[in-house]
Amino acid sequence: MVELFIAVRHLKERKFQSIFSILGVAISVTVLMVSLTVSNGLEKNMLKSLLTLNPHIVLTKGNGDVSEDYMDVKKKIEEINGVKGVIPKYTAQSIIKTDEYAKGVLANGIPNEDLEKTIDLKMVAGKKSLPELDSAIIGEEMAYEFGGLKVGDDIKVITTENKEVRFKISGIFKTGYYEYDRNLLLIPLQTMQILQERGEVISEIDVMLNNPKDAEAVKQKIEKLGFNYQVNTWGEQNQQLLNAVKFEKFVLVSLLLLIVIIACFAVSVILNMVVREKIRDIGILRSIGYSGKMVKKIFTIEGLIIGVLGIISTFALVPLVLFVLDKLFNKVVSNTYYLDKLPLSITLKEIGIIYLVTIIIVYLSTLYPSYRASKLNPVEALKHD
Repeated sequence: MVELFIAVRHLKERKFQSIFSILGVAISVTVLMVSLTVSNGLEKNMLKSLLTLNPHIVLTKGNGDVSEDYMDVKKKIEEINGVKGVIPKYTAQSIIKTDEYAKGVLANGIPNEDLEKTIDLKMVAGKKSLPELDSAIIGEEMAYEFGGLKVGDDIKVITTENKEVRFKISGIFKTGYYEYDRNLLLIPLQTMQILQERGEVISEIDVMLNNPKDAEAVKQKIEKLGFNYQVNTWGEQNQQLLNAVKFEKFVLVSLLLLIVIIACFAVSVILNMVVREKIRDIGILRSIGYSGKMVKKIFTIEGLIIGVLGIISTFALVPLVLFVLDKLFNKVVSNTYYLDKLPLSITLKEIGIIYLVTIIIVYLSTLYPSYRASKLNPVEALKHD
């Protein structure tokens, strides 16, 4: 193809400008892809940490405590396809104190068998078990805040009824969600019911699913059972948080896409410079039979070559930048952001969309200079010095 040969020759004749344009596209696309990869990773890590102890579906009574019929409700919900487990729970504000320190926490009373079978909890010390009525499991950050509590240590819990009870730590967990690891206390449901002196009641029924994405479908099935409960999914409970995450991601992608557009604008500038320098050559091409459409094609191909080479460059740049970021994160930032490693996530669909949008933007940036070249008068072009 003659047009391709001429386009390549133009790029070779202006090596510095061509390399500058290719790097501009490559760097801008790399920044977009790396930022999106890290943003996706942080979002997934946050949701994974949040859903460790946050119920995927929660059933509550509008007037407060759930009555003693919750075991029948539990059995019927467990029969629904996709349900991993159903956990009766009593939640109450409490105070933990030692000889040196005290703080308010959220105490969750849950059955030991449901804790062991249903909740995927990462333990950093001890066992995921509440074998005795005075057993307690706390988060890693809470243990640290109290001066380094260990398995076997005693803590005092003051209930809302102003009762002081001694518990022995049987395990220390880490969800990766700071608020849980700092403020959550797990104790046996039976113990919580005894302390509350309200009989065998609970405050809510938590439903854990094999796949949290099925929450809405399972919610509808639960509602069809006809229980007199208010049913909410984890998405509804955390709507503000999820909306904030989506908005932040939208702003991030929009700003980075603007950088890509600015970088691709450089392609248009370079092509305009080539058109000015090649006016006489364009006149020669037109005089030997090249149509305006064929001339336009030359400069369009030239711009697309820059775009494609820029994209190809990202195949090496993106992994390199992510590797460097991961190393820096592990050495400098991991403790600050409460993460063991830099979370990364991007789908092939997202990569494909980024590359497609980049090619479209580059193509659009070639329209004016290529149109301008195609409309040059051959006679006037040949007179150009």
